[in-house]
Amino acid sequence: MTRVKKISRSANGSMSYLLQDDQGQILNPHSVGVGLEYPGVGPEISFMKETGRAEFYTATDEEAIQACMRLSRLEGIIPALEASHALAFLDKLVPTLRDGAKVVVNCSGRGDKDLDTLIQRGMPSSLC
Repeated sequence: MTRVKKISRSANGSMSYLLQDDQGQILNPHSVGVGLEYPGVGPEISFMKETGRAEFYTATDEEAIQACMRLSRLEGIIPALEASHALAFLDKLVPTLRDGAKVVVNCSGRGDKDLDTLIQRGMPSSLC
């Protein structure tokens, strides 16, 4: 079983959330967005979660790839796969919002570095 647990891991005693197994061993994460391959978050992000100032959600690699392809097809923008995870969450978020609600997504990075991965996963060459 995989879980995220708040524990102290740094020399100065800061508390962070880490991806670990039931025995407390830190797990090796995997993501098509290589910038997301880290098993934890910093103490600032952990604090924001603890104080209710931020909420965090997940998206699978496949959801991120589909969101990346959709933005590329509809807007001509190839987002980085890291940012595509946030775009993928929109499919879950938007139906829960009231009519007229506005959503801002930070679409950082460049997707051109991910083209090999996207093509391997089925992105049509017409979107590249």
